[in-house]
Amino acid sequence: MRAKITKTDGYDCCPEGHTAVHFACGSIVTGQVAEWAVADRAASAMFDPVLETKITPPLKTKRPKSRAKK
Repeated sequence: MRAKITKTDGYDCCPEGHTAVHFACGSIVTGQVAEWAVADRAASAMFDPVLETKITPPLKTKRPKSRAKK
């Protein structure tokens, strides 16, 4: 998951468990920090674009005419 910090004061959290880290407004965070920031409403989630594939149906072919046996 990716998120962009939108809170004007930035976002503080402890992803390592013992050291507080400050993320400035506008920075992009990933992983657990992104989930925490979105849950605290300090960030907006960013979604990766998905490439769409064009599906082409099989071509319609005419059945060959059967020849009459002589």
